[in-house]
Amino acid sequence: IAFGPDGYLYIGAGDAGPQDDPEGHGQALTDLHGALLRIDVDHQDPGLNYAIPPDNPHRENPVGARPEIWASGYRNPWRFSFDPATSDLWVGDIGQNLFEEVSICRRGENHGWNVYEGFLGFSDQYRKEATAFTPPVFSYRREYGVSVTGGYVYRGEHKIGRAHV
Repeated sequence: IAFGPDGYLYIGAGDAGPQDDPEGHGQALTDLHGALLRIDVDHQDPGLNYAIPPDNPHRENPVGARPEIWASGYRNPWRFSFDPATSDLWVGDIGQNLFEEVSICRRGENHGWNVYEGFLGFSDQYRKEATAFTPPVFSYRREYGVSVTGGYVYRGEHKIGRAHV
């Protein structure tokens, strides 16, 4: 969890398993799993201990989508942070079998799990017609590391020996 520059609380929620997301949580907007959630902890909506920000993409969605969902299609968003220069939300998403991902998360995007893992197709079981998917910014095979861990965006000077990068 982290507070964004907008003052709202962002919550990363994994797909809840088991392997391969057989219940399709990553693509189900009616479920809080497999998504980045965004709530207002300073106010309350009726029946809730928090409020739904007025610009959340599913706030007024009549088809049963959860209004807390900011972006969907994540397997296990493991750590995220906001870029202090751009306010972009960078997310490390742990993959299933082959790939780990780094993405920039924006309002209403679907990051593809379990239709995609990394840049490759994973399953068509929960693919819906006319759904747009946002690919990761970067993806790597698990042979290079089995658990991407998102961290902080750093824009300072980095010294290597006597050289500056």
